Amino acid sequence: MEKNIHELHSQLETYIKENIYSSSMIERLSIEYNRLLAYMKEQSTETYTPKLGENYLKHRDTIISKRAHYHYDARYITLLNGMLEERWILKVSRRKYDAPFPGEIGSYFTEFLEKYAVERNLKTQTKNGYYRCLYKFCERMHYEGVSSLKKITSQKVLDFMSSGRNCKDNSAIILRAVLKKLHDEGMIDRRTSKILDHLKIRVRNEIPTYFTADEILRLEQNINRTTPKGKRDYAMVLLATRLGLRSSDIRFLQFSNIDWKNNIIRLEQFKTKVLIELPLLVDIGEALIDYIKNGRPKIKSKDIFLRANGPYTTMTSTAFYNNIREYLKRASIDYNDRKHGSHALRHSLATNLLKNRVPISIISDTLGHSNTTTTMDYLHINIENLLECSLDVPLVDDNFYLQANFK
Repeated sequence: MEKNIHELHSQLETYIKENIYSSSMIERLSIEYNRLLAYMKEQSTETYTPKLGENYLKHRDTIISKRAHYHYDARYITLLNGMLEERWILKVSRRKYDAPFPGEIGSYFTEFLEKYAVERNLKTQTKNGYYRCLYKFCERMHYEGVSSLKKITSQKVLDFMSSGRNCKDNSAIILRAVLKKLHDEGMIDRRTSKILDHLKIRVRNEIPTYFTADEILRLEQNINRTTPKGKRDYAMVLLATRLGLRSSDIRFLQFSNIDWKNNIIRLEQFKTKVLIELPLLVDIGEALIDYIKNGRPKIKSKDIFLRANGPYTTMTSTAFYNNIREYLKRASIDYNDRKHGSHALRHSLATNLLKNRVPISIISDTLGHSNTTTTMDYLHINIENLLECSLDVPLVDDNFYLQANFK
């Protein structure tokens, strides 16, 4: 079996996006892809075969004296071979997330999580997180000899929660839901079903970082748009500052996402898998056209934004982050006490829209939030508008202080 390496890697990348949603994995494998390309160039071929992959790993063994704990190069070859044979070869972790929970009560928890995930439309990562928590809980109950649901007590739930070091938030959320269901079905008493209600989930009190409208303008103006790299970076930054797109959605933007005729950008968000439709603003459209015509490498790729130097693949999140930081430096914008990646630009858009009195529902739609609850976090930094809602302290009559009992 054989296939063009560019086509095979693209197939693998799409496979990961659809099944794993891990941008970090894509970036890691992109590095291995570039290393394999360099080797194949030396062999004067672009056709990948399992035998070539085997020879590549032998070559890697000769140049690496001490292998890392995770053999990413070997893993990458395994993934390529799997895609070549069109079989499922990717695991999110060592645990199979579709395996039944252990113990005599495991079947109930397995069925519960499946229904809960469908009802709540949970993302794969969220469901997997809940899976790990319930798996550990069922393991603990099995170890303690809990052979029926009616033997689950408040003390056993508390003992389990106190024994865990990580993911207590996830455990509390999913166990609350299970305990409520068990109580509704008459399996456990009310006290047990309410035992976790007092446990408070960790709340993010950190105020989002943002840059003022003037700072954003200075950032945009300090990008050198006369070079191919500058043309690319300018278009990418505009997508963050004007539309609030996340780094992954910008880096993986494809030609099929642009509706030039109707001036619309349509895409499925990489993080949430929620479809979003945004206007193709004039400045962004012109920047994209300038880059595509005058800056983008002349190669066939479904992705719009490519590395400035070969191999021409999509940019990593680290590279995009470093570019933004460099342009902030050029604009003499102090960011030492502020986050300064693409997400900070996203926060800045939301904050500046709020200051211009744009309704929260419109901002939520712009940022692609599924509801306005997430968007409400940005209200904490809209100090000017909050002050307008404050009331003057009423004057106190002098007779109040002359009262006999006043001290």
